[in-house]
Amino acid sequence: MPLPRIDVLLPVRQARRTLPSAAGDVLAQRSVDLRLLAVVDAGPGGADDGSRAWLEDLARRDRRVLVLDGPGRGVGAALDRALGRATAPLVAHMEADDRCAPDRLARQAAALSADAALAGVTCRTAQFGARTPGMRRYLDWQNALATHDALARERFVEIPALHQTGLYRAEALRAIGGYAPRGPWPADIDAWLRWFEHDALVSPLRVAKLPRVLYRWRQHPAQSTRGGGMHAPDALRSCKLHYLARLHGRRGARPRPVLLLSTGTTLATWSRELPGAGLTLAGAVDWKPGRPVPRVPDGALVLAVYGMVGVRTRLRAALGSPREPDTLLCAG
Repeated sequence: MPLPRIDVLLPVRQARRTLPSAAGDVLAQRSVDLRLLAVVDAGPGGADDGSRAWLEDLARRDRRVLVLDGPGRGVGAALDRALGRATAPLVAHMEADDRCAPDRLARQAAALSADAALAGVTCRTAQFGARTPGMRRYLDWQNALATHDALARERFVEIPALHQTGLYRAEALRAIGGYAPRGPWPADIDAWLRWFEHDALVSPLRVAKLPRVLYRWRQHPAQSTRGGGMHAPDALRSCKLHYLARLHGRRGARPRPVLLLSTGTTLATWSRELPGAGLTLAGAVDWKPGRPVPRVPDGALVLAVYGMVGVRTRLRAALGSPREPDTLLCAG
């Protein structure tokens, strides 16, 4: 049997210190026929810390490596530059400061081969480096989302899987329009929201998560996900509102009023911003566990915005295990 052909996309920006381990993990993958498409996306002013020279030397020694120039517009655009050069039927993503197991891609390719209905397969993730209890709780939540329906159900809470942990059919990535975000927010949350939007409105893009840790996410104090800018709460909320409006807004694919449940400043902020995003607000209720569940207006979608897993679990029980995301949509 021929080995599965895979193109691995590696966006690089001033990653010389961690690049050898990340690229080495890709090139050490077993039982696959792969290419490594490394996109050097220089920092402000064209700054480079030696990553390009190291990659070019690697490419001279290993014909599986192709070094590309990045457009300088962020990780999403860099990934799209590599996707444009990909020719393999399967595409993976690797971050330049992460690690992965040597059987990661072979296991994911086997899962895709075994189920033609799957468009992508992710895996569970562990953290290393500057590990924190908060990130452990986040990954515990994420790792528990093992099925397509669970991933789709939670997509407005946070990203249901690290996008770089997946192996995808190239045609699926092109069907959703690639990686570049459609607004000033992170590429990963945008890509997942477009993925599940396509699944719901255009054609199925089923995705699964292997119950094994095959990817390790490096944690460090300067990490973009810990800072502001595109990863700030306001930016993430804007992204969620954008895709909520595309689905259920007054000009959306499936317009319907929204009954908002939350509490405190979160309730006030979402109540203010939902109409501005083009959604019809049927009501806004300050709900906490133990209080009566409000009556849901006919045809309305219950949008529950709670960051804590336990509160969402208790709300689902109070609503009698509603169909998600048809009658209840949780966000964070």
